Amino acid sequence: MQTKITNRWGHGMLGALVLVMVIFNVNCGKKGDGNVKAQEASAESLQSTKQVKDDTTQPSAASQRLSQALKDGKFVYLFFYESGNSDCETMGKRLDSLAQTTKKKVEIIKVERRDPKNNDIVTSLKAQAAPIPLTLLYDPQSAIVAFFTKAVTVEELTKAFPSPKKSEALKYVYQGKGVILSFSNQGMPSRKEIQTCCSQAKNQLAGKAEYINIDLSDPKEAGFVKELKIDPNTPQPVTFVINPQGQLTGKYDGKVQVTDLVQAATRVVQSGCCPTGSGQACPPPTPQKKK
Repeated sequence: MQTKITNRWGHGMLGALVLVMVIFNVNCGKKGDGNVKAQEASAESLQSTKQVKDDTTQPSAASQRLSQALKDGKFVYLFFYESGNSDCETMGKRLDSLAQTTKKKVEIIKVERRDPKNNDIVTSLKAQAAPIPLTLLYDPQSAIVAFFTKAVTVEELTKAFPSPKKSEALKYVYQGKGVILSFSNQGMPSRKEIQTCCSQAKNQLAGKAEYINIDLSDPKEAGFVKELKIDPNTPQPVTFVINPQGQLTGKYDGKVQVTDLVQAATRVVQSGCCPTGSGQACPPPTPQKKK
């Protein structure tokens, strides 16, 4: 079930959106720049993308390219710019460089937002009010997984690509579900017990949350593990819980109870520390250790 949220742009960040701070914790008071460390996205943004994909009323060339690229299972960098803007020119060149060097299956789509021919895609994503250059990264599942509101380096653009498990987690949050993330490896004695608890919690939540198991030794997830500040050599599993609003509501080092996971997955955090759309995130909960 989609959550209807007003999609606005402000202060260099997406404003008034569902926060996916979950996985990308920044300390309160530290301003994010829209990269993979501080992402915000909304169900409405995802819905807008689907509308662009499904709209058959004289779609623009950019809309058609976006639709086709996502159908082909590609990542897409959708770049909104204005001619004559030096920062936009810089960002455009860096995107071109990325396309030539990355091994990812990615398509770069450039949209002059003042061109009337692009009104459909500009309006559907409310990009007319956004700061420029504005660059959105879509994963192959049509979810916005990162964005930039300034010219950034090719390295930053490359790092923004989510790992398979991270992309899966974002997908569930966009669907309005909670997520239980369990990080472990084969050598941990409590691994099976914790995995069983996570599975039982998912079953008790009856479709309200999903469970994702991540192997700490998987090289594809190394960046994800680093973002979450997990020690890859930790002797015990680490479990995160994200509620349907995209808020980090639980972190557990070692053993955890099913009831704790269920309660965390349905908990809504009310905090005045960092308001939605501020570009800041409150510190994650203190890890809870279970003996």
